[in-house]
Amino acid sequence: MKMQKVFTGLVITVLLLVTAVFSVIPAYAQNPLPPDDPNQSWTPPEDGGEPLMPPGVESKSASSYYPPPPPGTMPSIQNAYFIDESGQRRTEFGNEAFYLVMQVNSPGYFYLAEYYPMESGLAPHWLIYRHRLNRAGSWTFGPFYPTSDEPAGRHVWKMWLYASGAWAQRVTNFNYQPPYSYPPYPYPAPDPVSSPAPSGWSSVQVIIVVALVGALGITIGMLISGRRRYATK
Repeated sequence: MKMQKVFTGLVITVLLLVTAVFSVIPAYAQNPLPPDDPNQSWTPPEDGGEPLMPPGVESKSASSYYPPPPPGTMPSIQNAYFIDESGQRRTEFGNEAFYLVMQVNSPGYFYLAEYYPMESGLAPHWLIYRHRLNRAGSWTFGPFYPTSDEPAGRHVWKMWLYASGAWAQRVTNFNYQPPYSYPPYPYPAPDPVSSPAPSGWSSVQVIIVVALVGALGITIGMLISGRRRYATK
């Protein structure tokens, strides 16, 4: 009985310790989901979360040095657009690599969420989470590639920059149009081929039939007449 009480006490102690440990774990041990609406006034938590960058995607600054902003400067994402591999600015892509280019006025932590076309029914997701930008200036992220089941249509990318205790936000978008192995619209259906309607008898056919019927009538008449003469003899 005494051993049972000791065992029960140990179990209760362990449960209390586990509860205490979980109570001090940050609320955002995992990255929170982005909001459903890219225009919603929402920001990620200032602390915590797992840094995220898609495999193969790199962030490159256009300059090796950029003067730090003056104290008290509010963060800003001054511009954001997409380019292809040749560096041409684009707003529509197919199955090809593309890059995000943006300008920021201060170093800070960068976040990027993707919103799929509404008709796809897919939830938004993080592309980049809490990635450290160590200087202001122009940054290029990529290459990005569409997935094999990428939904066609307008894709919205929402950006956040956290610096000096403040947030900056910006939204940009592009259109994804996959190439087709067949034309997007079917060829016009060929006109149905109707079988020719049977035509009436020609005049020559009518004459021949009338002549045959007449000859047959004459023959039958001659046979009947001959039988009558034979019967009277």
